Amino acid sequence: MILDKNDRTQYGIPYQGSKTKLVEKIAKFFPKADHFYDLFGGGFSVSHYMIKHRSKSFKTFHYNELRPGLCELIQDSIAGKYNYDVFKPKWISKERFDAEKETDIYIKIIWSFGNNGHGYLFGPENELYKKSMHQAVIFDEFDDVMKEKFGLDRWPNHLTILGKRLFLRRVIKNRKGELQQLERLQRLERLQRLHFTNKSYDEVDIKDNSVIYCDPPYQGTGDYGNSFSHKKFFDWASDQKNPVFISEYDIKDDRFYLLKTFSHRTSFSQSDNSKVIEKLYGNKVAYKIIRDALNSGKNSIGSN
Repeated sequence: MILDKNDRTQYGIPYQGSKTKLVEKIAKFFPKADHFYDLFGGGFSVSHYMIKHRSKSFKTFHYNELRPGLCELIQDSIAGKYNYDVFKPKWISKERFDAEKETDIYIKIIWSFGNNGHGYLFGPENELYKKSMHQAVIFDEFDDVMKEKFGLDRWPNHLTILGKRLFLRRVIKNRKGELQQLERLQRLERLQRLHFTNKSYDEVDIKDNSVIYCDPPYQGTGDYGNSFSHKKFFDWASDQKNPVFISEYDIKDDRFYLLKTFSHRTSFSQSDNSKVIEKLYGNKVAYKIIRDALNSGKNSIGSN
């Protein structure tokens, strides 16, 4: 998949805390190596970007995610399970979401607000309208809401699923694009150089001559359902012989060096679209690589 300049946010799957808005800027700091490790892989956005745009910089790519089910969801997406030709997503009500979110990773992630795995995607005030739109777009079923509220009882001829969504783009905002992201991963070449693991970060076998990227639960925020020791993580990252790059809000530990500050907008709640500051840090090995590269006059660290 090659994205155009107006579609730079479609990496991986929808996921809370995804680095899809920042990955292009973050990846510029990664030097070339034999192996690339995405140890807190989450929604696959960083691994996806690296495979597509830095494929010549590494021999193998390693996606790791501890949270149950995510590896399978991403692998199923790559395998084509969510292609519209074979997958017609049924409407998931709030009742079904609450009942099945802990046993179905697709429902838990795709049908939760902000893809946080906790709260239902829609509020009670607009669930009825969203269901009507969903049934019309996916199954060509037009109920009274579509007919009376939107004046529609059929689509113009020969519209694709995307065409139907675009036809309703002024009223479909929250749902637009998420299932398309799952389908889009099918276009990702199933490289034998891509490896999946479902382990804790410190259980992954790190090979020599590697670059390690970590996007752990941020200090002072939710832990994505798992308890997490930042002290243990920072001790581990400091001891690594390979360069470790860490995304965080703030690290007050002099074993790590601030490499870059990023400002962007977040939308973790329906009412919040505020600007946040995230930072990229490096362990001593990473900092030395960056410093030496700058001293040598190189314009960039890694390239495709």
